Amino acid sequence: MTPIKQLELQRALADAGGEVIVPPPAHGVAPSLAPAADADLMIVQRRDSGCIQFGFPSPGRTLVPEAWRGAQWIVRAALRARERMTQAAIEAVEAHSKPEGLVSLRHGPGAPQAPVPAAELAAARGRRVLLLVHGVFSSIEGAFADLAGDAGLHELLRRYDGRVFGYNHWTIAKTPQQNALDLLAHIPADAGWELDILCHSRGGLVVRSLLADTSDDAMLAAIARQRRGRITLVDKVMFVAAANQGSPLAEPEQLRHFLNVAAMLASFSGGMALDVVIGLARMVVSLGFDRPSVQALASGSALVAALNRSGTLLDGAHTAYARANFDFGESPLERTGALINRALMASTDNDVVVPYATALLPDARDNHVLSFGTPQHKQHEVWHTEFFKQEALQRFLLRHLA
Repeated sequence: MTPIKQLELQRALADAGGEVIVPPPAHGVAPSLAPAADADLMIVQRRDSGCIQFGFPSPGRTLVPEAWRGAQWIVRAALRARERMTQAAIEAVEAHSKPEGLVSLRHGPGAPQAPVPAAELAAARGRRVLLLVHGVFSSIEGAFADLAGDAGLHELLRRYDGRVFGYNHWTIAKTPQQNALDLLAHIPADAGWELDILCHSRGGLVVRSLLADTSDDAMLAAIARQRRGRITLVDKVMFVAAANQGSPLAEPEQLRHFLNVAAMLASFSGGMALDVVIGLARMVVSLGFDRPSVQALASGSALVAALNRSGTLLDGAHTAYARANFDFGESPLERTGALINRALMASTDNDVVVPYATALLPDARDNHVLSFGTPQHKQHEVWHTEFFKQEALQRFLLRHLA
C-alpha cells in the first residue's frame, strides 16, 4: 500500500474516533478478535497485498469469516458505528478528499487544485470549454491523473486554449441531481459556454442530469432552468465506464458486496479514495441502505427512470463511450486475495462496477464506442478505475474531442 493510501486509511480511522473498539495493530501484530462480537463493522487488511475488506453484521453469520482467521489478514479496526453518523459527518468525510467546486486543469491533474480564478472564468465567457466530471468515491485529481502527458491533458489544453475545468463534488453526501445544480451555481449566470464533456463512472448520471430537458421530474426541470444562460451549446460528450443506467451493485441487497469491491479498488487505485469508501461503509451501518445518494446509483432507480423518459441535450452523433468486460483471470486484482463474490460478478458482463451493456445509451453508434473486451472474449487488464491509463482510450478521446 502506497504512503497516500496509508494516509487515507489512517484518516478514515481518525474519522471514526470513539467508534473504534479494536485499535490499529502495532508492529504488524494482529489485535485480539474478542471484541468483534460487539462490532457493527470490521476493517481488515491482507498482509501481502494491502487489500482492505469489510465485515458487516448479518443474521445468522459471524462478523469475522473463517477466511479472515489466520496469518494472512490483519484486523485494522472494529467499529461500533450504528446511529453515530450524521449528514455533517458524511460531508466531513468527503471534504477530506476534496472541497466542492470548479478547478482549473491548466497546470495538470496532479498539481495543487484551487477554485478557478474569476479572471479565468471571465475569459471563458462565450467560448468552447471542456468539463471533466469524476465518479463515485473519487476526485478530479484521482480520476483523471493518468491523462497527464503530451498525448492526453496537454493536448486537450492546447485544443481548448487552456479552458479545461474539472468539477469536484461529493458523491455520497449528495445525489447526482444535487451535484448538477451545485455545478451550475459555480458557473457565471451569463457564461454562455459551448460545452464539451468528459466523464467517468457515476459522473455519467451527473452529466445526464445536467443535460436533461423537458422533464416531468421537478429536480431535473429545476436544473434545466438553472442551465439557461450558463450553457448555450452542448456538443461533444464522452462517457467512460459510465453508470448511465446505474449499477446493480448499488442495490440494497448487493451494497455490502459493492463496498468490498470499492475497498479493493481503493486500496490500490488513485481513482478512488479509501477514506471515502470507509466513510460510506460506516454510513451504511449507521443509517441503513436507503440514503438518496446511494439509491440514485442503483439500476432502475427513480433518477434513472426519470432520465430515461426525459428529453436531453445529448446528440447521439456527438456522443462517445468507453466500456470494458473484465475477467479476474490472471489480473492484478486476482492476486490481491480480495474476498468478494466472484460468482455474482461473473453473472453479468461488467468492468467490476458498471455493466458492459448499460454503459451505453440506446442511441449509441457503433463507431463511437471503444470496448475493452466483448461478451464473447473478456479481458483482464482494464477494469473500472484503469481506463485512462490505456493508450487506446487516450487516442480515442482525442479523436472524439477533435
